Amino acid sequence: MNYLENGVKIKATKYIGELFRNNSSWVIGHDGAYSIPLEDGRSFWTFGDTLIGPNRSDYDPEKELIDMWLSKDWARENIKMIENTGCFTNIKTGKELISSKPFYVDKDGIARELVSTVLAPNRDNRYRPIWPMDGFCYDAKLYIFYILVDCGFFDSSKNEQNLDINLYGVGLAKSEYPFYDFERLKPTSYPVPPKDLSNYCEYPFVWWNCEVPDKFGEQVPAFGTAVLKTLVDGYVYIYGSRVEKIDNETIHGVYLSRVRPEYIEDLNRYEYYSKQGWISQPRNLELLFDGNANEFSVSFNPYLNKYIAVYSFAGRVTSNGVVSPGAMEEVHLRTADDPCGPWSEPILLYKPKKSMSLDICYAAKEHPELAEENGRIIYLTFVSHQRYWPELVRVEFE
Repeated sequence: MNYLENGVKIKATKYIGELFRNNSSWVIGHDGAYSIPLEDGRSFWTFGDTLIGPNRSDYDPEKELIDMWLSKDWARENIKMIENTGCFTNIKTGKELISSKPFYVDKDGIARELVSTVLAPNRDNRYRPIWPMDGFCYDAKLYIFYILVDCGFFDSSKNEQNLDINLYGVGLAKSEYPFYDFERLKPTSYPVPPKDLSNYCEYPFVWWNCEVPDKFGEQVPAFGTAVLKTLVDGYVYIYGSRVEKIDNETIHGVYLSRVRPEYIEDLNRYEYYSKQGWISQPRNLELLFDGNANEFSVSFNPYLNKYIAVYSFAGRVTSNGVVSPGAMEEVHLRTADDPCGPWSEPILLYKPKKSMSLDICYAAKEHPELAEENGRIIYLTFVSHQRYWPELVRVEFE
């Protein structure tokens, strides 16, 4: 049993299984898996890179890297990877989710992208996708933050995972009921342009440039990587993370912004939590905690009467390249009495099974709309890069 210093106790965790395999939209794997409660009782889930194809029955995640398998002739001819997808679920508890059938946003029965980049495919020999993050539903409108990244391609001559990922911006997309088509919104004021001119085509849609310092000399976090689904004092609280160096160590740090929901489309109305309190520009920001991977969740748990943060542990990297033990292998939990913190020290919430030594487990987050018994039982998902499906875990508090 794990304990937090504030008395919160983890009684038990239970692995449930892989989600969304029971679909008829040709989806054979994806990651991400944010869920956004809708006003009609359903939930909308967003996913990153999605494999579309007939099957992957000849793939063994314990014997072969999935990227190596995807580079083989059969996979190259029969499987397509698209940048993002989304689906609807209509269930009330985590117990039902494992066997439920998701309904993907599709075209001719095949899952399609929610949001597409304006960049040419493989521009400048880099893969430049749009990956959806967290979001919020308000007044029959669904808002989804997304990150703009460029990545190096997998090198089949090297038997290793590829983590060459550069996050260079954040945007916001909107869909009106029935939430099938998404519009990319342009900001009301623009940040500094991208450092890499190959990404400049995306500049009209960049809300926050997360790659270079802004006009105040501070790198802006990728806001939207977690969104609190309940309003606090009339505001939507929007968390973000950034990679930075503190005391000669590289960390992922968590920061906070907020906006009234009726002004979510107006970047000039956002506020940022700084060392001096709430201010109108993202500068001198207050670090809430670190150690998280880019994707995470924050929610209010009625049973604990606390806010909880769930995330894949990314740890720290020392100046000589030593990574914290357990990085990309553990799911951590923190609590706070206020969404701004102070946040507790973390505890190990769950340690996913890796399919092989090179596997990484990431994208952990809670789905509070699935909670049972007023939050005494919660559900989280994570993704194994090898198995490449969101996987469900049940957590029971003492």
